[in-house]
Amino acid sequence: MPPAPILFLFVDGIGLGAEVDANLFATLPLPGFRAWTDGAAWTGRGALAHDAPSDAPGTGTTMPRIVFKGIDATLGVPGLPQSGTGQSTLFTGTNCAKLMGRHYGPWPPTVTHALLDSESLFHRIEKHDRGRVLFANAYPDVFFERRRSTGRWPTTTRAAQSAGLRLRTLEDLAAGRALAADITGRGLSAFPRAPHPVSEQVAAERLVALVASHRVVVFEYFHTDKAGHSTSRDELSRVLVSLDTFLLALFHAWPVDATLVVTSDHGNAEDLSVKTHTRNSVPLLVRGPLAGHFSDVRDLTGVTPAMMRALGQRGTPSSSRRREAL
Repeated sequence: MPPAPILFLFVDGIGLGAEVDANLFATLPLPGFRAWTDGAAWTGRGALAHDAPSDAPGTGTTMPRIVFKGIDATLGVPGLPQSGTGQSTLFTGTNCAKLMGRHYGPWPPTVTHALLDSESLFHRIEKHDRGRVLFANAYPDVFFERRRSTGRWPTTTRAAQSAGLRLRTLEDLAAGRALAADITGRGLSAFPRAPHPVSEQVAAERLVALVASHRVVVFEYFHTDKAGHSTSRDELSRVLVSLDTFLLALFHAWPVDATLVVTSDHGNAEDLSVKTHTRNSVPLLVRGPLAGHFSDVRDLTGVTPAMMRALGQRGTPSSSRRREAL
């Protein structure tokens, strides 16, 4: 029997906030989000409704096929969590905010580059399942041109590329071998050779097909963070409804042997009353046969180690930088 596949859906900038008017996760129906959590809202109260017994590890629930709880994104460091250190922590298992001495973003700080270039989730999966991990985001030519001219790569693309993964292009998107960063590809219309947009339903079906042919698929969605910074209710509503439609289609097409992992790097979109990030816990949703491996995850440092346990590999980063960060 082939090993159970995993989809790691990284959603930038969503926390578990209070059930107030400024939190659209509380005020919008969002049936797609709720389908994955058996009806629970993606709020602080919604996650607490799934609390484990007080003497159990972690702060949420563990059932045979589902984990849904809040995990810490502050990492014991004062200030507001940021994308550079938060994402580097998430994808390496090392507390990069402590390593840096502060939260930093949006780019991964120089002090994290060695970790991202040798010890990321992508590297560790490739070591044991070569050719079976896919970073599913597609990028237009201008993205590569700008990155090469500046030498500055976002966290996920830096880690994926240094692990030997080929970053996907618009040609891959047109062929159904990748997804657009906004899911549908509507935001790519201004770029040369951009394929026609697709519906959230079609995008979900394509992603399920990619999951079926790989051991691990990673997809990054950053428009939640961008919309949260805008503090525009209309803009964030549009983004969340599109993502929710995608999640609902994904839920209905989901294979029984696959596991979905969803988490974030910091809070933001759950509080439209501020333009900044927040110190709220971020959601960890894991659904599928490998969910139990994530039951003890308490903060961003635990996601990559849990992923490796789920894949049957227990190795952890061993660099001196990691030891210094602990």
